Amino acid sequence: MMVQTTKDALEERDIMDVLLWHEQSFLPRVLRLKDYYAGNHDIMQKAQRANHAPNNRIVANYCEYIANMSIGFFMGQPVAYSSISGDAEAVKALQDVFRYNDEAEGNLQLAGESSVTGTAYEVLYLDADAKIRFCPIPSEQMILVTDSTLEENLVAAIRRYRVLGLDGSSYRDYVDVYDAQTVTSYDYDAGKIARRGEPRPHYFDGVPVIEYPNNEARRGDFEGVMTLVDAYNKAQSLTLDDMEDFTDAYLILKGMGGTTAEDVAELRRNKVINIDAEGGAEWLIKNLNDTYIENIKTRLQKDIHKFSSIPDMSDDAFAGNASGVAIKYKLIGLEQIRSRKERCFKKGLQRRIELIAGMLKMKSKADIDFRDIEITFTANIPANNQEQADIVKTLYGLVSQKRLLSLLPFVTDPAEELEALKREQEQDGADDYDELTGGAGHDEEGDADGNVLAEASKGTGRGVEQKESPRD
Repeated sequence: MMVQTTKDALEERDIMDVLLWHEQSFLPRVLRLKDYYAGNHDIMQKAQRANHAPNNRIVANYCEYIANMSIGFFMGQPVAYSSISGDAEAVKALQDVFRYNDEAEGNLQLAGESSVTGTAYEVLYLDADAKIRFCPIPSEQMILVTDSTLEENLVAAIRRYRVLGLDGSSYRDYVDVYDAQTVTSYDYDAGKIARRGEPRPHYFDGVPVIEYPNNEARRGDFEGVMTLVDAYNKAQSLTLDDMEDFTDAYLILKGMGGTTAEDVAELRRNKVINIDAEGGAEWLIKNLNDTYIENIKTRLQKDIHKFSSIPDMSDDAFAGNASGVAIKYKLIGLEQIRSRKERCFKKGLQRRIELIAGMLKMKSKADIDFRDIEITFTANIPANNQEQADIVKTLYGLVSQKRLLSLLPFVTDPAEELEALKREQEQDGADDYDELTGGAGHDEEGDADGNVLAEASKGTGRGVEQKESPRD
């Protein structure tokens, strides 16, 4: 959640007002979205029509399906980082921090939270060993406070969280307020806060809280189709109720008014009925228009996939023999969602790198310009590695090698891969030289070794050139 203020700093009264507004306006929406992702839909509160009547509560969790498909397509492949200027040391220092924090897993958690609730948050801090850490925070716990300018600069971040007691039933609520220099902790009870200790410096250059919006509107991926999912759940549940009613149909006995319970029990045992000429027996059933019901459910399914832009993977277009063009056409809606996610998520990653770079510079470990770090996302779809390799070969000499390596889906760190390639080439060159010279190194005179190399190259065809001496 994000609110604006005209103040440079928050007072305790401001913090309590924001927490109250958050609890009444924002928190119910987020918790409902998380309930739907977990399968706790409104159909679970369906009332029974009559005593002893069937009351099925079927949950078709399209919300989980939509979110998981969107998350996997967007963040199933790790994000790749490289330096635009070729500063390998800067990328290495950054990657060391990322490996320490399991950055790929953290990004996946942030993408998941953002897909469900519309936004995700991350806090940076220093651990007990004074190493840089970043941790995802549940979206229902975080409130961002910005100024009223067009830039919406971050003034403070308020985190409200609950700690359960050891008995599992008691709890206490706490509040942490992050500003540009410090973190202040409070106890929170009955709408009132009480400060716990003095503010603590966090040492980062700015508020160490980062937002990762799912899109510009900060809406969850399935938030727009929740009513359609409710309708489908209701249709499924009522269909099963009707089927049970059909199974439990009544048997009508005509002209047999004197039938007793013992007669019915004997009928059930023997499966035989003796009926007079004027009598009869038939089932009392409800006539179901199965075609009409199935058409309704089919329309609801199609609308869910259409308005969520998540394709039905059981569609024939995704068969194993489908062409790449056909698959891309079916995924065009999902690709539009992914591109919007990428733009919003990239801003958060840039802010993360900026804060990490400032801390590394303060520790005198590296001088990183966050604007020099290039961030590359890769859609998680089946890739034709041979086709990608052919594209790289075609572009060789026209595009930088680092850019070409980033086009390969199995290369997550183009800068590191380029360095490894250079090391291998240098090692291969050294091995070739040892093979030609028999392991002899250059001596101080140098000419003898050069002559040996030249003579050896004549018979090997390795293409070692001899420079002509300048003529007078």
